[in-house]
Amino acid sequence: MNVFNRAMTILLFVTLMIVVPIVMIFPDTTASFLQAFLSAASSGLNVFYRVILIVVGIICFIICGLVLYLEFRRPTRKRVKLERISGGDVELAVESIAQRLEYRIDQLADVIKVVPKVKPRRKSVDVELNLETTPDVDVPTKTEEVCQVARDVVEERMGLKLRKIKVNVKHAPYPEIS
Repeated sequence: MNVFNRAMTILLFVTLMIVVPIVMIFPDTTASFLQAFLSAASSGLNVFYRVILIVVGIICFIICGLVLYLEFRRPTRKRVKLERISGGDVELAVESIAQRLEYRIDQLADVIKVVPKVKPRRKSVDVELNLETTPDVDVPTKTEEVCQVARDVVEERMGLKLRKIKVNVKHAPYPEIS
């Protein structure tokens, strides 16, 4: 959306560069033109002008609101700052955390596949694990084991604070019997 923001800003400034000098140099002509246009639009005889004004107003409102939203929203953080390091600042890439979680949890028995999603917070991280297991796994025991491995990786091995773990379990299908 950065390209959209830049395009809209350029379009807005080019329009203002043309319109504002014309209004300032020819204020009487501009005022009489706008007065004639708005009086024609406000008269009940010509509905066409009203429709044009309503459509242009709605489009301007939507575009301006979208540009403001895109300007003020915070971009997603791609790094997490380590808290326990003294004598310097260390930032860890979110992809590195996800990669290590995937590697360690995938080694567990009865785990077929794991897809971690790491969301950095101010002083901690949230981890969501999409886990695919064998169909006959004991779910409470396996999720407890997965959570313990995730906690060990994030807090002990990587030096981060784990705020929340969410595990979504999906079983692989049973093998077909011929």
